[in-house]
Amino acid sequence: MFHSDYKHIIDRLPESLVKRACERLLHYSKDPVPLESISRKSERIESYLRCTLEVYENSLNKKKRKLWPKKNYCIHKAGQNHDYEEDNNCWVINELKVLFQHLLDYNRQTFGKFMQDIEKDYRKRISMNKKLRCKNEDLKMKLLEAEKELASMKSNSSY
Repeated sequence: MFHSDYKHIIDRLPESLVKRACERLLHYSKDPVPLESISRKSERIESYLRCTLEVYENSLNKKKRKLWPKKNYCIHKAGQNHDYEEDNNCWVINELKVLFQHLLDYNRQTFGKFMQDIEKDYRKRISMNKKLRCKNEDLKMKLLEAEKELASMKSNSSY
């Protein structure tokens, strides 16, 4: 459906969102993308897929943050001795979870674009290397043909 260069984005999205992204691009009221253009490489399509991925990942992060308690809710049964060290450990663990999530979010926001640019450059270099290898193979074949032709000419001129 989408160009293979967008596989690193599409693989991180659920199939339903990939289908929805395709439908939205095809039926966008102001400027729909023709079906044959969906499978081609395009800044607009890449930008839309990145935006879809970002919204999806942000929604996942919000769900994760809701699952982690922000305060210490250690429960002690009535009649048991109160263990302040256990309370403190529970509070520290909860705070570490929250801090970890904030750090993760910050790193995604700060380095996400940077990593995407590096990955894009890496894929371009791979593509260029493949083209150069093909060109190199073509030149080798032409050289072999020229050498055969030259050897043929030499053998014909010696008679």
